[in-house]
Amino acid sequence: MKPVTITLSAQEVLRLEAILMDKDKEEALEFLKTVIRAKVRAQGNRGLDSQKGTGVPL
Repeated sequence: MKPVTITLSAQEVLRLEAILMDKDKEEALEFLKTVIRAKVRAQGNRGLDSQKGTGVPL
């Protein structure tokens, strides 16, 4: 998997800061799923696939 650089809009940064201040685990997961995953995939890095393992032991 190649390295990825993610750029967040001002609105996304504010949302992220609110999540961190509120310590909102559910919203954090939603942010990862909707914002971060979309940005990673937009760069052509399809390595994050829910049907594939990560190779990281649980």
